[in-house]
Amino acid sequence: MRDAHHDLRTVTLHNGVRMPTLAFGTAFGDWVGATAFQGFLPEQAWRAVDLALDNGYRAFDCAHAYGTERMVGTLLGQRFASGALTREAVFITTKLAHPAAPPHLNVSHKRTWDADRVEDIAQRVRDDMVDSLDDLGLGYVDLLLVHWPGSFSAPPGGDPEVSRRARATIWRAFCALADKGAARAIGVSNFTIDHLRQLITDVPEPAYRPAVNQVEIHPYCRDPELEAFCRAQGIVVTAYAPFASGAFELLRDPVLVAIAGRHGKSPGQVVLRWHLQRGRTALPKTSRAERMVENQAIHDFVLDAEEIRAIDALGAGVARRTCPDPYTIV
Repeated sequence: MRDAHHDLRTVTLHNGVRMPTLAFGTAFGDWVGATAFQGFLPEQAWRAVDLALDNGYRAFDCAHAYGTERMVGTLLGQRFASGALTREAVFITTKLAHPAAPPHLNVSHKRTWDADRVEDIAQRVRDDMVDSLDDLGLGYVDLLLVHWPGSFSAPPGGDPEVSRRARATIWRAFCALADKGAARAIGVSNFTIDHLRQLITDVPEPAYRPAVNQVEIHPYCRDPELEAFCRAQGIVVTAYAPFASGAFELLRDPVLVAIAGRHGKSPGQVVLRWHLQRGRTALPKTSRAERMVENQAIHDFVLDAEEIRAIDALGAGVARRTCPDPYTIV
């Protein structure tokens, strides 16, 4: 657990890059609502990202698959052009190598792919990186992540060695991009301990160890063993879906409501404070300006050890996920 009395606004990655602990998520669409699961709706990013910039966000979590890099790049570019913002003042994360999406999702086949269907994996990574930087209008990103460790559709007993070799090939391509200055830091997303162990074995150079592992974590979905492994390896854990994307009525949980009442805060603020005190970074996403302000106002109170334990206990059972389970990926 990070010292709650120290400033929790940034964390230093193992290569010395300083990363904000809160970044604005840019995966827009209907994930867990009452309507049919649809997927990405990038048009929602225009207003939300503009509001986020207006309300002080300077870190943005993007991905090639989200279809929102052009919106983020255009909105940043307007502020660069006016002189209101400089490139150095923002921290931009993007992700490549998203596996082929299920056919019922409205995600372009040009943005997602399975490694066993690609003739030249490293070239595909390089090509996608060019497209992402072009859409963002940037010469580099601050953090580049492998979006998923492998295919969603690999049959049970799919070839683990093929998947392992593909991960190493993708990672070597990421290392080369970092060496060229296209990314200041590189990491992974949705990797389990086994995925990480294999990658560290296959690409053992300390400088190329992943700096970040971005995974689904919220009070109903925890993986203490994975977090402990990452800490031991110097890998920062980032929580996506930090509020469970609005699912499971998480923010109405009586434990969170009671803790929030004691501090005069909202349950959402309590959850974000829990993430930061637990040593994670987090990616809150909202389209409402008042919630954007609220999500950043978490540095004027501290959760005590008993409150941290009470929140931890909410996820003691089977993890409730809003995204695919990475443990099903070979």
